[in-house]
Amino acid sequence: MGKTVNQQLRTNKLLTDKLVMWAEKLGKQLGLPTRSVAGWLVSKFLTARNQVLEENAVQLSGIQPGDTVLELGHGPGLGLQAAAKLLTEPTGRLIGVDYSEYMHQMASERLKELVVSGKVTLHHCDVAAMPLADSTVDKVFHCNCYYFWPDLRKGATEIHRVMKPGGLMVTTLRLFHIATMAAKRVMPGENWHPEVYMAALRDSGFTDFAKAEENTMQRASRLKRELQMLSTEPPPGITCWQTEEKIDDLQAQIVGGTETPYEGGLFSLEIKVPERYPFEPPKIRFLTPIYHPNIDTSGRICHDALKLPPKGAWRPSLNISTVLTSIQLLMAEPNPDDPLMADISSEFKYNKPLFAEKAKKWTQEHAVQKNMGVVDGNKENTPGQKASSRKREAFGAQQHAEEPAKKTCL
Repeated sequence: MGKTVNQQLRTNKLLTDKLVMWAEKLGKQLGLPTRSVAGWLVSKFLTARNQVLEENAVQLSGIQPGDTVLELGHGPGLGLQAAAKLLTEPTGRLIGVDYSEYMHQMASERLKELVVSGKVTLHHCDVAAMPLADSTVDKVFHCNCYYFWPDLRKGATEIHRVMKPGGLMVTTLRLFHIATMAAKRVMPGENWHPEVYMAALRDSGFTDFAKAEENTMQRASRLKRELQMLSTEPPPGITCWQTEEKIDDLQAQIVGGTETPYEGGLFSLEIKVPERYPFEPPKIRFLTPIYHPNIDTSGRICHDALKLPPKGAWRPSLNISTVLTSIQLLMAEPNPDDPLMADISSEFKYNKPLFAEKAKKWTQEHAVQKNMGVVDGNKENTPGQKASSRKREAFGAQQHAEEPAKKTCL
């Protein structure tokens, strides 16, 4: 016979109680991971989920080479590792604190050499009681941790104490994800609400609050630096420039590699930089038709560097130059196992001579320049002449890259 209504209700209650118990246990491990199977799983979870947030926090902090930088709740040490690369001056110093002894040990192992050198100092302590002197820290950042602090106001007051006047603190989190976990009782109490945290910070003396998505100045500054680098030190066979006055509307050209079906071709690309760059990848597509397994007839490109995790490999530490270089490599080495064009992929895998023949034909028809005349230096350059100049620069860069390095004897 089937279960009675009362038996079913009791069974449901037991299941609910177990789920609540496991949610509370998970919340405790997220807030204070221990050396256990659950703690090890949490460390893996933090490493996979927080890497992008850690890199975002480091980027937004605007760390200068000689700063003293503090990370709160450093976890396995991913953010510390990213920040340490920016502190290149002798006075640059990095401090990390974490309440979990297990996380403290993991970060100590990850950053062993930097700890030994004195560049990095790690403390196993509560944020509300840090062994740091007053007004000694330039920048503070933390990721997915403030809602685990037992007393937000004490923590905020302690952070304010150790920061220099005019210092900057950056907090990153996936709010929707946190709200979902709070609904499942994984997050303790109501401290996860950003408004609660900001109220504690204001009471402690912090001012000038801003949301990261509203901060467009850093994005513009980064794009200017990237364009300057692309202008002065472009990758071999690649040129990139902004169109008109729009810094987020770019064009690029890639020279087809030697000993590939695209040799002799010059391929134009369109680059749209999103508002949340570098936390979202640029949107890039080919304007020149190309016969390729990973590029469709609209010019869209299937490449990990152009997609966000977990499906993609985009990171804020990447840039337009590295992405264009990876696209150049994809042209030379297609990935038939992740195609946009299934028929071309099948051809590439099982009938490579036919693929090469068709790709060469497309290159000749669409990408080979019919008129490479030299621009008269005494005449004012027209837009068409400027484009031709960029094309010659790209071909020249490719040719220079293929020449053997010359040694100078004195």
